[in-house]
Amino acid sequence: MSHLSDALDSFRCYKDKDIEVFLRTKAFQFIDKGWCSIYLILDEQEFDEGHIKIEAYFTLSHKSLITEGISKEKTKKITGGLKNAETLHFVLIGQLGKYIAKSKDAQTDESNITSDEILDYAFEVIRASSSLIPCRFALVECSANEKVQNIYTNCKFSKLQNDDDHYQYYKKI
Repeated sequence: MSHLSDALDSFRCYKDKDIEVFLRTKAFQFIDKGWCSIYLILDEQEFDEGHIKIEAYFTLSHKSLITEGISKEKTKKITGGLKNAETLHFVLIGQLGKYIAKSKDAQTDESNITSDEILDYAFEVIRASSSLIPCRFALVECSANEKVQNIYTNCKFSKLQNDDDHYQYYKKI
């Protein structure tokens, strides 16, 4: 367990402290409460040498949304034909982060993994579990940061709605 604790303590994401803080201080609490599953993507070379270095991570859980304010067309698409459904059900990719540390010379020390690759890993897990727990769509929530939103739209996510502080995007599994 000490190797894992050390790896969690070493994880940095200077561009988004919430990503770093979640993994380093809140992850075990979320697992213990049954709120999500957390998947770590490790540096393979470091692992082969007996070390654990977390390149990235993502969390998965489920989320239901009340359809109030969502168009009947989107509701019908997501439910497979039920335009009057009261709720929509998703696999939620709740957190998605990668290692990014600020080096001494102010350059970034960033992992080699891309956001697209992290999402590919997430969808591998989602597809594998969909035979056990069926769900038609995945959902992500993000800030108003246009760069982050572009990551999802470039990966073929469609905008669902703005939900107070978050922008929600969905994609067929």
